[in-house]
Amino acid sequence: MERRAFGLTALYSLAALAVPLDSWQEIADRGQRAHGGGTAVGRREIDAVRDMLAVFGKADERFGGGHARLAVVQYLTSDVAGYLQGTFVSDHDRRAMFSAAAELTYLAGWKAFDSSLHGVAQRYYLQSLRLANEADDRALAGFTLRAMAHQAVDLGNGPEVLQLASSALEWSRGRATPAATALFTVLAARGHAATSDRVRTSAALKAAEAHLAKASPDDEPAWIQASGFTETSLASQAGQALRDLGDLPAAETQLRRSVSTRNTEAYRRIHTLTLANLADVQCARGRLREATENWNNALDSMAGVRSGRATVAVRSMRSRLSSFGPRLPPFAKRLDERAAGFLTTT
Repeated sequence: MERRAFGLTALYSLAALAVPLDSWQEIADRGQRAHGGGTAVGRREIDAVRDMLAVFGKADERFGGGHARLAVVQYLTSDVAGYLQGTFVSDHDRRAMFSAAAELTYLAGWKAFDSSLHGVAQRYYLQSLRLANEADDRALAGFTLRAMAHQAVDLGNGPEVLQLASSALEWSRGRATPAATALFTVLAARGHAATSDRVRTSAALKAAEAHLAKASPDDEPAWIQASGFTETSLASQAGQALRDLGDLPAAETQLRRSVSTRNTEAYRRIHTLTLANLADVQCARGRLREATENWNNALDSMAGVRSGRATVAVRSMRSRLSSFGPRLPPFAKRLDERAAGFLTTT
């Protein structure tokens, strides 16, 4: 069970990101364990975990990582942990249950990441990798490594982003679907952008687009479908990579594209964050009125969303507005007051 002390003391560690590229088989072999003596586990239990995973995942996208985070942890550490100690009719069922458990553990990590509990998130991600190893689900392991890369880029650790994205691509090679490969590749682009490598960023973005063009949504794994990774998501990540390179016009084009094509109700949190990113770019380009409009739209979309990343975006907004000092126009002052009110309630 996750304890309050754990949440307060777990620290993010760069050393924990040292995931070797050539150790999959050794880790997988070491992870195989004998099961027996517990509850009989079969398709009904596996389906039950997957149904709960779908419910939790949809709620996460709509309401943010702070919503029902501990409910996910409770279900994981009670019901699912019990299933993992059960007796399986076949190795196929064993691997299916461990794969489902790895997805749920990833979700617990993602929710902690979105709640700005970065050390907690990292520990869940590493556990998700171990479970995926035991399921021999390399593509899912790549998905978790991609989440670790996402966290690293948000925390400003460019070289680590590249290492993690490379691990995701290497571990999943030959196993990942086109959309999954596109997702892993666009995180490599984020890493190249974070290290100011314009040529490799451009090449990775083009490669991600090419992979995604080959994708068939119905053939993608559940974790890709649940994440909503489509051209809309690719445009959001591309926009952030281009922003980090300083190519603000191209970044704005991609972010606008993402905002205009997003299913805003199903993916409220990421829509909110994309609006904030778009406004940041517009402000940096000297178009404060347009930025203010999109920041206001972001605040509208944040209603009911519990997300540490959204809170960070609002603080960043206020910081940008404060840089104008007495030159800040009235329409932007009203936004700043609204943002201050938002922060007092989160």
